[in-house]
Amino acid sequence: MSVAKWSRLRSPLLVTGAALALVGLLGVVDYQTGWEYSFSVFYLLPIFLAAWVGGLVAGLLVSLASAATWLAADLLWDYHLHVSAAYWNATVRLGFFVIVTAALSSLRAARERREELFQFIVHDLRSPLSNVMAALRLLPKQAANAGNDEETDLVGIGLTSAQRMLTLVDSLLDVPRLESGKLPLERRGVPVAELVSGAVAQVSLLARLKRVSVAVGADDEVDTVYADSHLTSRVLANLLSNALKFAPSDSTVHVRTRRLDTDEAAFSVRDEGPGVPGEWAGRVFDKYGQVTARKAGGSVGSGLGLTFCKLAVEAQGGRIWLESEEDEGMTVTFTLPAGADR
Repeated sequence: MSVAKWSRLRSPLLVTGAALALVGLLGVVDYQTGWEYSFSVFYLLPIFLAAWVGGLVAGLLVSLASAATWLAADLLWDYHLHVSAAYWNATVRLGFFVIVTAALSSLRAARERREELFQFIVHDLRSPLSNVMAALRLLPKQAANAGNDEETDLVGIGLTSAQRMLTLVDSLLDVPRLESGKLPLERRGVPVAELVSGAVAQVSLLARLKRVSVAVGADDEVDTVYADSHLTSRVLANLLSNALKFAPSDSTVHVRTRRLDTDEAAFSVRDEGPGVPGEWAGRVFDKYGQVTARKAGGSVGSGLGLTFCKLAVEAQGGRIWLESEEDEGMTVTFTLPAGADR
């Protein structure tokens, strides 16, 4: 068996084994407490775990073990139950357990198919969107050669919007992978200046269109972080885009890097926008929590950007938090291990 195949099987096997052990424990407790106390609901817990994680076969196995364990307790109790009645009860219980298992496994399969279809559709959006962006990048040169500043600005707006759509598509693809720990990381020593300059370059067009300047302040004590370069650059660009989105015209977005006493490098992005209401400050990193906040009048993002940032930072061993006061701007800070390697 290959390593990859064993890795996929390990979790279901462990959960199924734990479910069987739990059935055995329930059988002992069931017998010790006597026939006056019913444990029928508790047997559903290991069946649910096995069916949801391990699938139909694992659920049926645990269902059979649960019915057999319950039957053994019935036969061992001395309360004058006829043997035929005990086997009849066990058959009825097994039928009930099988129905529950089939329903759970079907629900799990439907959920997986829905997620696969969602990922397939979102993934296929990247290619045409990338082609649109490639075409848009060529148009400003032609418009500039023709001396048409208005067309140049219009193309810039279209390119910025396409970039936002591409960012959202990437977040839709990567958030589930980060949540499940399946997104591969390529961590190495990355220069802090390279990360910051690359992220600022990605949002330079948006900053120009919004008439917002980006000021960078770097601490000389930290020059390298141990991180995934691509993932961290996306985090910084996402935070900068979010800051620019809510920054008023002719204001400044500040990017600052500094070294902490915990041997970490801290990256901060601060805007001069309306900030986040206090009641929403602790929920902006929740998936789709921002959408609810917007409906309530909060000035926040799309619902996945900050969630992606949180998951990407934590996957690299860092922390992320937000500081904000309404009408006084917002600062988002995240940390990564300082140094070239670990």
